[in-house]
Amino acid sequence: MKHAFQMAAAICLAAAIALGGNGQTVDAAVQWGQVQWKQGMIGKVVILRDTPLYRLNGAAWQTAMTAKQGREYRAYSQKRAGGAVYYSLGGGLYAKQGAAIQYVPFTKDELLALVARSLKGQYILQAGNESVPFVIERQKGNRLFGWYLYGQNMSLPLEGRIDGATVTLSIFFNDNAEAIADSISYLKAYNVPKEEIEKIAEQLANSGDYAMQLQFSITNSPEQFAGQFRFLDLYLNDRYDVVKMTLGQPMDVTVKKND
Repeated sequence: MKHAFQMAAAICLAAAIALGGNGQTVDAAVQWGQVQWKQGMIGKVVILRDTPLYRLNGAAWQTAMTAKQGREYRAYSQKRAGGAVYYSLGGGLYAKQGAAIQYVPFTKDELLALVARSLKGQYILQAGNESVPFVIERQKGNRLFGWYLYGQNMSLPLEGRIDGATVTLSIFFNDNAEAIADSISYLKAYNVPKEEIEKIAEQLANSGDYAMQLQFSITNSPEQFAGQFRFLDLYLNDRYDVVKMTLGQPMDVTVKKND
């Protein structure tokens, strides 16, 4: 007997909701030098010495203010005019390319380095309308440790690592038979008696191998990532003993950093 992954994952995620149903979150503050990363930025402008910033009034460039040496500004786009290059800083302000400024593009390598340095924090795992919080509490090199909030009052330990642009986290039930029984309650749909489900939960609690897996990749944002969630497929014999466990088919999820 083999359970259906989609059913198990949906039940698991639904049981793990601890945020309410609206799924609203606040944007994470991801710091890059002096500037916070914002959606749409292509890089930043570093002021090497005091220099004017401009506004475009019709076809004419007018001085708006003086940017002080050492300041950094987000850059959102480039504009060519009169043989010069201007960087849009937002709010209608532009910096003119020249010896007084340095433009630093936000490259994929910069993104990866930025995220890899700051994986600690609170996250939201979202699958459809279901939202589940988890926390990366500690980062030691490329190893990660934290908690996955399961249900209304249970926290499950998670451990993982970052390899290149991929973060892989395992969420362990350990000896929490109550949480395991809840996660395999889908077996009722296969006419497995309640008392047998409880016995299976005890068996899994004693095995130490029962875990979920979350994997996401760092691509084009330091605060939102595409990922995959996997639950364990269980193989039972006629006596309802677990004879095999394998990671099930992946379910697409979104992971968003929330602080």
